[in-house]
Amino acid sequence: MDWKMNGVDMKLYGQARPSTLKSEFLKQYWKDQCQDAVKFTNLARDDFGQLAEGSLIFPPFRCENPAAMFFGRVAIYANGWMGAVEKYAGAEFNPRLEIGDGTRIGRGVHLFCCLHMVIGRNVLIADNVYISDNLHGYENIDLPPSKQPLITPGPVSIGDETWIGERVCVLPNVAIGKHCVIGAAAVVKKDIPDYCVAAGVPAKIIKRYDFDGQAWVWVSGA
Repeated sequence: MDWKMNGVDMKLYGQARPSTLKSEFLKQYWKDQCQDAVKFTNLARDDFGQLAEGSLIFPPFRCENPAAMFFGRVAIYANGWMGAVEKYAGAEFNPRLEIGDGTRIGRGVHLFCCLHMVIGRNVLIADNVYISDNLHGYENIDLPPSKQPLITPGPVSIGDETWIGERVCVLPNVAIGKHCVIGAAAVVKKDIPDYCVAAGVPAKIIKRYDFDGQAWVWVSGA
């Protein structure tokens, strides 16, 4: 198995090295998966505002308005759904979704923006994560939420080198800093500063990096 496909170094995307795969079936499976991703990415590239060379998107992948998406060299695994919403329930928006170089996005991730969403460089996003800068309105009891205008409290940003755990929800108007860790299944409703670990519902800071002591320390009361 050639571990470089169309100039893409597959080792960068977290796949097992062929030499570690004992089963011929698994070797062929990963080869087929990677080849499909290269083909899909090449077909989709021109639809994006920017999709850097060396990126990989594993199908199936649902993408709405890719022209408003600007991605560095990224890996996006299967079953993702991303949207940049221009119109909804009579309202118009000017969305922009940016993702930096080296970021890896797990399976089943759901990203939706109406405003501006920025995900930094070398961010690790686990499977089944939800990130959005908007919410469905529900105030009018005579209309289902799906037909009411979207609520847009504010943009979302995630700093470089941050790790977002499985099933995390990042809600609108939130800024997560650099080199943070967000624990699995957390719901992030407020800003998280640089170099913090947060967990829970709602997410609370449980550790910070102490630059004087050169160590991660527990937050009092966490």
